[in-house]
Amino acid sequence: MATSCLKWAKRIFVSLLAVIILYLLAALAGSILPANQFWKSPDDGLELFIETNGLHTAIIMPAYSDVHDWRTLIRPEDIDSSMGYSSHVMIGWGHEGVYRNAEHWQDLRFSDAVSAILGSDDVLLHVYHLNYPQAYPRFRRSIMVSEAEYRLIVEAIKGRFVLDQAGQSIPSAGYGKHDIFYKARGHYNVFYTCNSWTSDVLRQAGIRTGIWTPFQGGVMRWVMDIEPQTDVSRLGAPKKYSPYSSS
Repeated sequence: MATSCLKWAKRIFVSLLAVIILYLLAALAGSILPANQFWKSPDDGLELFIETNGLHTAIIMPAYSDVHDWRTLIRPEDIDSSMGYSSHVMIGWGHEGVYRNAEHWQDLRFSDAVSAILGSDDVLLHVYHLNYPQAYPRFRRSIMVSEAEYRLIVEAIKGRFVLDQAGQSIPSAGYGKHDIFYKARGHYNVFYTCNSWTSDVLRQAGIRTGIWTPFQGGVMRWVMDIEPQTDVSRLGAPKKYSPYSSS
């Protein structure tokens, strides 16, 4: 009896190990193989950033521009900061438990990890407010996009916000004074992660990225480290809200 149980335990272990190895190999292949292979960054466009904290990736965009004003969904009064609004917003999408409880890898809880693997409709958009961000090697990389591509990025992200009966986004407290969560749409699972979402947004806009990127490295490898291009004069000074100094 003991021998039979040991055999079954060994088979289960080997099967799980094989699944994990296949998943990692598929993730590697999906990160290397490009979608929108022939995309080229425009010489003159809008500068966005892709950022990672080692676990999550997110997209940094102007809070307001000629193309779109995020302040209708991401309202200044939603953040608990006496220093006011900012020039840019950084938006990511992900599993609610992981987002709320794991700002860094070492914070990840077993229960949240299991829920994320099995799948959950409890998802959030996480928004940081930044003031004139600059590129940092490895962690925050600049990407130039056309106005048409940016409009597609905006539409993909706007579609994730859950709105109340008044048509307003639904906020909840973030990690600190300069970030906030919003109730979101979507289904998170091991095959569609926060990093898959980032690439999905870029892919929908026709921008080159990996075909499947469940890990942050698969997103960041497609965004080259280049010199920052931000021209703050194009953004103009906020007329109603005072940006804070952190970035």
